[in-house]
Amino acid sequence: MSALIIPYLKELNPNNPTFTVEQLMASGACININKINWKEFSHLLDVKVYLGYNDQQLWLNYQVNNEYVKAVYREDQDPVWQDSCVEFFVKQGDIYRNFEFNALGVCLSAYGPDRQGRKSLDKDSLTRILRFPSLSNESLPKEEVLSNWTLTVAIPLDLIGLKPGSKFLANFYKCGDETAIVHYISWSEIGTGTPDFHQPAYFGQVELEG
Repeated sequence: MSALIIPYLKELNPNNPTFTVEQLMASGACININKINWKEFSHLLDVKVYLGYNDQQLWLNYQVNNEYVKAVYREDQDPVWQDSCVEFFVKQGDIYRNFEFNALGVCLSAYGPDRQGRKSLDKDSLTRILRFPSLSNESLPKEEVLSNWTLTVAIPLDLIGLKPGSKFLANFYKCGDETAIVHYISWSEIGTGTPDFHQPAYFGQVELEG
């Protein structure tokens, strides 16, 4: 897999998320989360991510189609991987960070060298991660109805040590451990015997356009 190049888009603006999504879709990089890594979990959703960055943040716009949406958790650091969940794992040096979001934008994040002994991201840092979900508590569809949803997030560059020209390793995921149809799909293929997203050895190459 060739390196994913994320373009610099100066006009991305947290005060105008609708315009920002339009810019990401028009000028950002686009990837598909479409790798089925474990045959016993063969459910494939239509999931795209549009990416770009500005001077302050890395922006990701997830678009998920035809899912039986589940979003039970409401507080940051809840186990959102059990809900309809999209994820971004990024490795810089010996440390990798996981950013996991359910369809309402509730975030779980931690960092460390491996799956064990990870440290949870502190509350102040979590509040700096902007989230713009298409769904809300009031507009959540019934779980038995196939639905589409989007989530746009903006992660501060300094939170993950990135700057223009940075090269790093990352992976992007869609999962739902307790959804109507359990699934574990990824952008970069994973070669483990059982579902495990905490696998930096299988992260793909990513670069912020200089």
